[in-house]
Formats: sequence, C-alpha cells, structure tokens
Amino acid sequence: MLSNIQSWEYLSIFLLYCFVLIKPISSQGLSCFKCMTTNPSDDGCRDPFSSLINPVQINCQATSVGKNGTFPARFCVKISGRVLSIEGGGNISYLNTIIYYRTCVVDNIMESTKSLESSGNFRLKNFPSMIGSIRLQGTMSLCIYDGCNHGENHYLSLSIILICGLFLLFKYYY
Repeated sequence: MLSNIQSWEYLSIFLLYCFVLIKPISSQGLSCFKCMTTNPSDDGCRDPFSSLINPVQINCQATSVGKNGTFPARFCVKISGRVLSIEGGGNISYLNTIIYYRTCVVDNIMESTKSLESSGNFRLKNFPSMIGSIRLQGTMSLCIYDGCNHGENHYLSLSIILICGLFLLFKYYY
C-alpha cells in the first residue's frame, strides 16, 4: 500500500510540474517555421519539408494590423500554390511555378471563412523579400500549436505518451 501512495505522490508532482512550469513557456508565443520560396528550382521550403534546412523559430513574432511593433504570434501559417500573375514589378520568373510560404501571424487572416484551411485564389502582397504582389491558386492553412506549419510528418503526441504511461503505471501497481 505504501508504494501505491508514493506512486501517486510522484504522479502528482509530475503533473504539477507540467502545469506550473511547462504552461508558462507555451504562452510566450508560438514556435513556427519561417521560410519562403526564393528559388523555384532549388526550394528548401517545399513539401516534403525539412526542418534541418529551416529550423523552427521559437517565440515567433509578427506585426498586427493597426499596431506598431511586433507581438507574440497566435497562428502559424502555411501557404502553397501556383503563381498565376505578378503585379507591381515583381520577379516574373515565379510565374507558373509553385511557391511555399511558412510564417507566423498575430491576426486571424482567415476570419471571414471561419475555417483554418481554405483553397482557392489568393493575392499576396508586401512581402519583405518580394516587390509587388502575386496572385496564386492554392491552399492556405492556419494552425495554433508549436511547429504546426510543417509538411506531412507522422509523430507521437505528448498526450498519447502520457496516457500510455499512466495506463502502464496503473497496470503495474494494481
């Protein structure tokens, strides 16, 4: 019986640690991947995505509409699609190529759709590394957890690991 009490004490301490120490770290801002297609023939931002080429940016900062300065991001974004037209003196070598753009934003740029993913035609403008604007046909996705704007990777979530650990702990002691 004593070992069961000690097990629950250890479990309680572990859970307290998770809620007290880990939660404040996650509230500082999202960690998002940030990259953009700059060379269509050698694109390190495309899918399948490599986090070795483009490491995740911890506590991603972005500007907010109508405010000065940068703020902790609330969303990670992944935009991919085929460039249909280029306006305002942009680089025409992007025309009819597929580009990828991964970043973080403060404001919900898809508020009008009430969805976190949308497909169709988009106009992108005011990029730091691109003059003018581009119109593309593709997909735009928003997400709200660290590193979620990566490509399609399979991984175990922390919640599954915790549930399995609790199940094994319960099975071992009872």
